[in-house]
Amino acid sequence: MNDVNALVEELRTLISTSEFSAAERFRVAMNRMAGFLADAFGLDTAEVAVLWKRGKSLAFLWPDYLAEAREVAIRSKSAVAATIFRGGRQFLDNRLMEREHLVEYEFVKEADGEARRIWKMMGVAVTVDGERRGVVQVSRKRSAFGEPGPDFTPADLELLEKLVARLGPFIQAVAPF
Repeated sequence: MNDVNALVEELRTLISTSEFSAAERFRVAMNRMAGFLADAFGLDTAEVAVLWKRGKSLAFLWPDYLAEAREVAIRSKSAVAATIFRGGRQFLDNRLMEREHLVEYEFVKEADGEARRIWKMMGVAVTVDGERRGVVQVSRKRSAFGEPGPDFTPADLELLEKLVARLGPFIQAVAPF
């Protein structure tokens, strides 16, 4: 947890600086947080997703290549993020490929030009000052013949929840909406 404490201090400094525009603070903060979460779980940064409430939908803050994607309706029954948000409960599924879920975002090409399917995922709601604000999901993706990596564990899910609780206020501080 010392690593998250160092990140929190870095984010506090970043958010309070006037040297960068709001857009630049957002970009730097989201890159740092996504990188931190990716490192914590042995992922690529493209396997971290942050969705934030905008009206009656959830919009992608991260990964940046999904920021212009269609939003996810909070009432959606097939979107895992919407289910996490509505219920405020944790989610862990190491066999996501077998579950009915919204897959359209999995076919969006990533920064490297490849589209990879999500095989394993865990996620938690982001709550700030007692209000549900968004969702953070981490996943293990794979290409056609790649290995999706180890299963997520209940201990991983507990760690994600603790990290998101610490990082949630900083996501809110830089979110553009």
